[in-house]
Amino acid sequence: MLALTPLETEALLLSLRVGVVSVVASLPLALACAWLLARRDFAGKSLVDAIVHLPLVLPPVAIGFTLLVLFGRNGLIGAWLYDHL
Repeated sequence: MLALTPLETEALLLSLRVGVVSVVASLPLALACAWLLARRDFAGKSLVDAIVHLPLVLPPVAIGFTLLVLFGRNGLIGAWLYDHL
């Protein structure tokens, strides 16, 4: 039998909660984007399609580095957040 400590159980429940909330929050946007890409033709459709598929083709290290560059203390977004918040 698998015996977990209360701290481990709390961590697992938190991970499950974060996963469920993120799926529920992103599902409407994902369905709308999928419907738009499948059913409509519009200017910039290939760009939107590339942005949607970008996380699937980039390795996680490249995405992590990009997020670090953007949101780090000296990054484009991170510097503004650090100064104003």
